[in-house]
Amino acid sequence: MRTFGAVRVGSMENMGTLNILLVDDDRNLVTTFSHGLRKAMGKGTSVVFCANGPEALALLATQTFDLVISDFHMPGMSGLELLKQIKQDHHETRLVLITAYTTETLEADAHQLGISYITKPFELPQLVQLIQNLISGKETRDKTDNAPGVLFSDPKGNAGMS
Repeated sequence: MRTFGAVRVGSMENMGTLNILLVDDDRNLVTTFSHGLRKAMGKGTSVVFCANGPEALALLATQTFDLVISDFHMPGMSGLELLKQIKQDHHETRLVLITAYTTETLEADAHQLGISYITKPFELPQLVQLIQNLISGKETRDKTDNAPGVLFSDPKGNAGMS
């Protein structure tokens, strides 16, 4: 069980509504994180979750989301494939990939596509901070290099940005 502790939300409550789509085939994880994100991000946050890429694409065909957070390893379509498709079809949607399988190739692919990612294991406050940075525009984006920073956790649970 993850503990949420005190999560500071800064100015998120003043930013209006935030619609998040959380895609992961781990039902316990999405339930825990959807509840935690709603609580941490404030009243104006809506979190919808689904179990796979095709379900996510079907939701995106009928609803608008500000942010899509997807696990990398899912049956059928990978999270990277899903986020790549969303990037093509929904340019304004911010994207975050969750992975325990970080490799130089995956990091390069995410970097090239301009997708943020966070490595497992992580705690909710780390994800909240990444979301706050994305929404507030604090994610560093160079005009010639579209990739956002990457939030990672080392094996001891220490977080950092690269």
